[in-house]
Amino acid sequence: MIQKYIKQQKQRLKENRNSWRLDLRSFNGGQKYFATFDQAKKELDSFLKLEKQKVEDSDNWTIKDLLGEFPDQDTKYEWDQRLKNNDPLRTFYFREYKNMKGGKPLPDYFDKYKSQFIAILAINVGGKTVGELRPRDLTVEHCETYILPTLFNSGKKGSRSYKTVKEMRSCFNKLMAFGKSRNCLAQNPMLDAEFKRPVLEQQPKIEKLSTDFIHRIDSHLPKSMKLAYRFACGTGLRAGEQRALTWDDIDFEMSEVSVRRSAKLKVVIDGEIVKNGVGQVKTNTSNRIVPIPANILKDLKELYIKQGRPAKTNFVFGTKYNTMVSRSRWIEQLQKVVKKISNGQKTLRWHDLRHYYASKMLEYFGDDIWTVSNLMGHSDIQITQNVYGHWMQDMARKQKLQQQIANINF
Repeated sequence: MIQKYIKQQKQRLKENRNSWRLDLRSFNGGQKYFATFDQAKKELDSFLKLEKQKVEDSDNWTIKDLLGEFPDQDTKYEWDQRLKNNDPLRTFYFREYKNMKGGKPLPDYFDKYKSQFIAILAINVGGKTVGELRPRDLTVEHCETYILPTLFNSGKKGSRSYKTVKEMRSCFNKLMAFGKSRNCLAQNPMLDAEFKRPVLEQQPKIEKLSTDFIHRIDSHLPKSMKLAYRFACGTGLRAGEQRALTWDDIDFEMSEVSVRRSAKLKVVIDGEIVKNGVGQVKTNTSNRIVPIPANILKDLKELYIKQGRPAKTNFVFGTKYNTMVSRSRWIEQLQKVVKKISNGQKTLRWHDLRHYYASKMLEYFGDDIWTVSNLMGHSDIQITQNVYGHWMQDMARKQKLQQQIANINF
């Protein structure tokens, strides 16, 4: 066993004696050369003495193998598996990620969900991060007590949605399943962890914009911005969905728009990451058809003719070079106008135009929340109720009050 790590070399030392190489690279060590075997053996013994305590404390299988504690398991495959099983999760992930970058075939999610993997590996689980844990040390309790609660409460803007956490949990499961397929993991405790939708906290009330205020903004916007602004107010599309629209998404005959794509900061195309590209919509239910109001459809027809009836694949709201318009350009123009007409007392996001559309649809359809939810492209009707429930209650109270007053004889 010892001879596996101490080998005689062909090259000569200055004293014209054979040299002996001690190779400890398998144990995160280096290589050293000695004039005699005994000198190399002495250095190896010294190394083992320093590492002996680590063997007992950390269950270091590679050192145990060197010490000969596995005389019947000397095959390279089994030795490699013991080494891999002792790796922390972070080492496992980045080793495989490096292999993928080196051309080895690996699932595309290793790159696509890299940020999610890193976020999970950084979660603290009782003094250690998930990435520092060895696979066999990860428990169901870790998942239920630390990982899942942290995922729900550590988003960039506060809490994460149930859908986002579900996706991140799925990413982690994929990593565990991949490790199991490589015989590096025995089990995946996340599969046994209880995964519940958290009790939703009270949503902050969204201000309901008046039609008068929306029209005032419209009157102050530059001409180049008006159609994009009116389209957002009249269809409720998300900014990314609207920016990604091409002319083949507009059906002039049926007066409707098909929402099939969305602008993304990063998309993966043929294995390569492309910035500011076009990808899938937010959810499956975001694939939808939305009616276009007559006045907006008229403006769209005029724009289409003015552009010389461009190719169907051209962006509807693109630049003159047929590139996707910048989201910041819309926001800057909107903020500038809102600040002006409110004397600096009010701010507005582009997404607030989507809320305005929702308020108009709720006024029109009343109790038919299913229709409103479908038009908004929400993945769950509960989302519509959570975000706009206070408006619905206000409208119901107002309607009830009007009916009661109407029956009073004055």
